Amino acid sequence: MFVGRERELAVLGAALEQTLGGQGQIVVLAGEPGIGKTRTAQVLARYAEQRDVRVLWGRCYEEPGAPPYWPWLQVIRAFAETQDDEHLRAILGPGASDLAEMVPELAQRLPDLPPAPRSADAPQARFRLFDAIAGFWKRAAADTAHLLILDNLHWADAPSLRLLEFLAPEVGGSRLLVLGTYRDIELSRHHPLSNTLGELARDPRFQRVRLTGLSLGETTRFMAAASGRALPGDLLAAVHSQTEGNPLFLAEITRFLIQEGVLDAGSSTALPGATRSAALRRIPEGVKEVIGTRLNRLSKSCNAVLANAAAIGRTFSVEVLAGLLDEVPEGELMTALEEALAATVVEPVAEAGCYQFSHALIRETLYDEIPAIRRARLHLRIGAALEELQGRDPMSNLAALAHHYCAALPGGDAAKAVEYARRAGERADTLFAYEEAARYYRLALQALELNGSLEAARRCALLIALGEAQTKAGESLQAAEILLQAAESAKALGVAPDFARAAVGFEEATWRPGMPGDAAVRLLRDALAGVGEQDSVLRAQVLSSLTRALIFSGALDEAMRVHEQAVAMARRLGDPATLAAALRAVVSARWLPAQFAARFATTLEATRLAEQVGDRERFLEAQSWRLFDLMEVGDMRARATEFETYMRQVDELRQPFYRYIGVSSRAMVALFEGRFEECERFAQQALDVGSRMPGLDAAGIFGMQMFSLRREQGRLKEVAPLITHFVQTTPEAATWRPGLALIYSELGFEDQARTEFEVLAADDFAAVPQDGLWITCIAYLAEVCVFLGDADRAAALYSALAPCDGRNIVAPPNVACFGAAARYLGMLAATMKRWPDAERHFEDALEMNARQGARPWLAHTQYRYAAMLLDRKRSEDRERAASLLDEALATSGALGMQTLAERAAALREAIRPSSGKPNYPAGLSRREVEVLRLVVAGKGNREIAERLFVSHNTVANHVRSILTKTNTANRTEAAAFAVQHELLGK
Repeated sequence: MFVGRERELAVLGAALEQTLGGQGQIVVLAGEPGIGKTRTAQVLARYAEQRDVRVLWGRCYEEPGAPPYWPWLQVIRAFAETQDDEHLRAILGPGASDLAEMVPELAQRLPDLPPAPRSADAPQARFRLFDAIAGFWKRAAADTAHLLILDNLHWADAPSLRLLEFLAPEVGGSRLLVLGTYRDIELSRHHPLSNTLGELARDPRFQRVRLTGLSLGETTRFMAAASGRALPGDLLAAVHSQTEGNPLFLAEITRFLIQEGVLDAGSSTALPGATRSAALRRIPEGVKEVIGTRLNRLSKSCNAVLANAAAIGRTFSVEVLAGLLDEVPEGELMTALEEALAATVVEPVAEAGCYQFSHALIRETLYDEIPAIRRARLHLRIGAALEELQGRDPMSNLAALAHHYCAALPGGDAAKAVEYARRAGERADTLFAYEEAARYYRLALQALELNGSLEAARRCALLIALGEAQTKAGESLQAAEILLQAAESAKALGVAPDFARAAVGFEEATWRPGMPGDAAVRLLRDALAGVGEQDSVLRAQVLSSLTRALIFSGALDEAMRVHEQAVAMARRLGDPATLAAALRAVVSARWLPAQFAARFATTLEATRLAEQVGDRERFLEAQSWRLFDLMEVGDMRARATEFETYMRQVDELRQPFYRYIGVSSRAMVALFEGRFEECERFAQQALDVGSRMPGLDAAGIFGMQMFSLRREQGRLKEVAPLITHFVQTTPEAATWRPGLALIYSELGFEDQARTEFEVLAADDFAAVPQDGLWITCIAYLAEVCVFLGDADRAAALYSALAPCDGRNIVAPPNVACFGAAARYLGMLAATMKRWPDAERHFEDALEMNARQGARPWLAHTQYRYAAMLLDRKRSEDRERAASLLDEALATSGALGMQTLAERAAALREAIRPSSGKPNYPAGLSRREVEVLRLVVAGKGNREIAERLFVSHNTVANHVRSILTKTNTANRTEAAAFAVQHELLGK
């Protein structure tokens, strides 16, 4: 029976209607055990089926032992069973191979699927799988609306919860409703589901519905329907008070009262007072007590069979159960099951020969009553029974075998517990279920403790495997601690290869979150001494890791020397993978300007090496940095060509990280070229893609891109308070202080800008971390220095930026490009009154920015160059300054660069009265006359642009304006106008 829940069903019904309208939803039902979460979901499921919605269920096991992603495996399998092979292949789409890794049945159905490509980067490998699953469900829902019900999420494995988090943003725009249920009384803040619920709560498509107990009126209706009669008010009140309206408790209490003879089903006779009093005294205190009373009414043999079944799990197969009951004849076993079925203690499930307890609390009650020693023996026998069945599906049984053999300890078979837990960990790792892999490796270590010190070497190997799994799961601090233990163990054992592997793993765990590299350096140096002087893949790996650790400890010169050794050894070994790793190790030092030539060559070699061995993922990795290099060197034509090749590969391989790089690169180039609306759109797209990738600071990169964009739009006031608060309240925010100082200078707050500048300028700017943002911070500080007119500090900044001369300033990775470094050098030289250097740098910046089509940075250069010319105070400079300002005004006005336009206009107005500006006919400007003279000389637009250091578009705009003002139809008539009005000599 189903009573009440009108409000909750209305919410669920509305979510279903939104889903049918193409606005998918994520909804969770929460409540205590027995409150009716599953029953409410069943009611929604029936309604959904009436609306032609396909309903698929995935149930989480309450005990460990299910394969990773178990609820998702169930719904994918259930979907696949309803499809023919051709349609299934279409719905699986480009991610078919990835899904087949997770669901082996798909590979059996479609044996011609190619192997799924493996990724060396663990977070991106899992992202790829999740992306394939999300695409699969969106395509499935495009055909038919789907309701996925994930029951008992409080028992879900961590990878399943991560997948739910990933899918949540994807449901919008689809006809997919995901409904989860969970017990909220079991969630501590450390429970994996707590974090998932926090992540889901940020999504506007997410709703949480909490089920509470039935009201007294609903309780009255419920018990009347269950007992078939109206009940006295005092009895109802007592039952409601005892059960707090919990539907399962109510059902069991009603059943109990009927079985005790207190309620005579079908009778309408009022209960005598004495009988009511006795009934009230006999009501059990809790739901488990009343379930226990119910079980006591079953036969002894039935209870014995059910106890064995409870040790197997909520769902159990008769085949495994029979293996535990060798002494029980098959007929007696089936009689016991029939008795349990009749009492609705168990119920059949779709899989042949399998049953499940009708409620998890029934199974829990039975399991909790089994004495610990007997329970362990049962788990050992279950493990043996599963071993006999393992040949049928060894992969799916690994998790269960590991669970049961580990639960059988300490009296069970520790060796088997270790082996199955280790293998289950390896299997979870291949499925990118890194949290589960770590859990199984911990189980293996616990089992190994029972085998004594003879297993020390195996313990060391398991510690390394655990640490590597934790690193992949993003648990870097825990991984570092475990790998340090592994290194100490390997050192004590004298096993140099394991020590080296632990040291390499420790460095991997510490560099990813940006931790200092000193501890890793010490370990890796010891490892290097232990692996011998001969060339080997292991020694090359240690050298590569040591390179990166030295970079993160600040020993840059030594890092470069070690890197040379690593690369040289890899070349001698002739192993492309080892060489690729050695080349990649220095990527984290890319911001060092003095290393540009070496890293440019390194990236190019890495790209060619990946092409040579056909490693498309390594190609994308190397090409990502190659595109960065081409942006920095300013070869925009080559970059555009290679970018198209890069994006084709990204689309073919469906690599999400590189898709993110591609979109964020588009935002960077759009800003660089002055396409501000496109920049904002691409930046938002990049945030949407990147924010779902673990270990990637997509929000930080988006913040920097929006900061750069808002600055050019003259809208820094919008972000200034936020950044000020962030810097003042977050000690780790030192890298943002240059941005704050720049905001103050842009807004004209000299005192505040100077305060921030002085903090960072101490000891020749040693306070600025030499990390990925170093070059960006130095560029920001150069602008602040110019604003403050600090000639002394300008010298230090000039020296820092000098190695970048001839290249662009690029904020890695693909955040923003600020145009030619020569502009900054010209500004700093002008601040120091070094006029020849300033003029040379500005001329170089004009040429480079114009050639690249960097319109915003060309306009900035024109403004700064004009300011320098006026500051030099030579009479012959004024006309050039006025012309530069005209160009800056034209570009900044066209692009919407409000602040620059205002500054250029103010400076132009300041020199207008004494500029001796000729009175040109038809309202022509000075720059338009310059363009017209070159038109008369027969120059095309491109030649004019190169001559005047402006963009091709700017020249085209000037030519159109000339034709309009002079009322001429073409360039020939305009030339005649110039001759007629004697403009060639003015």
